[in-house]
Amino acid sequence: MKAPAISGRSIYDRAQELAFPRYPGTVGDRRAIEIVRSWFEAAELEVREEGFSYDVRPAFRALRVLLLGCAALIAASALAAPDRPGVALALVTAAVLGGGVFLSWVPWLETIYRLDGPTQTVNVVGTRRARTPGSSPPVATLILMAHHDSKSQSLTLPWRAGATLAAIFGVLVLAGVELSAVFGAAMSTAVLFVPASVACAALALLATLRSGNLSPGGVDNAGAVAILAELAKNLTAEVSDEIELLFLSPGAEEDHMVGAMRWLDRHAGELRGRPVFAVNIDGAGIPGPVVLLERYGLGRRFSARMSAVARAAAAEFDMKVRGALLPPGMGVDAIPFAHRGIESLTLASGSLSPAVLAVHSRHDRGENLEPRALADVAVLARAIILHLAKVARPQADSNSAQAAPAGSRIKA
Repeated sequence: MKAPAISGRSIYDRAQELAFPRYPGTVGDRRAIEIVRSWFEAAELEVREEGFSYDVRPAFRALRVLLLGCAALIAASALAAPDRPGVALALVTAAVLGGGVFLSWVPWLETIYRLDGPTQTVNVVGTRRARTPGSSPPVATLILMAHHDSKSQSLTLPWRAGATLAAIFGVLVLAGVELSAVFGAAMSTAVLFVPASVACAALALLATLRSGNLSPGGVDNAGAVAILAELAKNLTAEVSDEIELLFLSPGAEEDHMVGAMRWLDRHAGELRGRPVFAVNIDGAGIPGPVVLLERYGLGRRFSARMSAVARAAAAEFDMKVRGALLPPGMGVDAIPFAHRGIESLTLASGSLSPAVLAVHSRHDRGENLEPRALADVAVLARAIILHLAKVARPQADSNSAQAAPAGSRIKA
């Protein structure tokens, strides 16, 4: 099937307007909010800004303590291994469990971010309200979202990814050696201390990570917000009036997805009792295939149903897609939605390239985006929303006599 006419060049040009440093709470962030608001208003959406404040410093302090604590456990494990391999194995197991908390984005971690604080920013929401008989609720709510903030980091992506992989590799090798020793295998000092040293050095490096306001955020995430604005112009006329459409541009995604958490804390209760699906766009516009971020943390799936819809739509357009696990320790705004039982899927694009390696650095410029890659993500996002809109009505009808489907079981 031929893909619908969506102008990648128009999306690209729009993204250039947003490609400037905009870390949460800065002047650039406020400028980005105004731009996104104007785009939503031009699409004739009902627009509101939902402000919030937060303090990310406790989370960063907790993360540093966790990383350095894991490093200390690994060092102690290596020292204990020659004489007490059982104790050594217990220590490295404790380090793995502690690291697993950081890597898996367990829901209770959200409590760290619920306090108000010095950083103030906004979630920008554009709504096409449903038109239903009387005061009936919408038959479904479909959410398209893309965060508008950006950040730079003291460690660029190759360093962060390399350190994370080195820590995981070192710990696993060390645990394997110690497990063998428990069963009587001989081990040398080098076999113990090389992987332990690698893991400890990597964790210590990750503990130095700092965020700043140097990145123009072209790939992350100006291209995605431009796609959101482009789709807002068209989808309101294509989706049944009985379905509520929300175009959400959260703030503070770059500070551990605080904006998405706050929006859900405020609105999740309003979404109960009907099908709700969320399509998140993040990291779109890098040359290459469309990427479906289907799993996160230690392998938890976002939504098998939405993945199947996306793959079927891509096949109709002869579009290349590939599924991916969101790398451990990395976050996207779909994660808080998954924690509340809302089916979601994140669309990105591209493969390993200089544009990917530039993310979270001053080199993540708007010109790193490619119009065709932007158009592909936009076409696929539109197709997913239109398919969900078609199936939502019969699904909503069945809800009157049956329990709500998986996409509707909203947790407070």
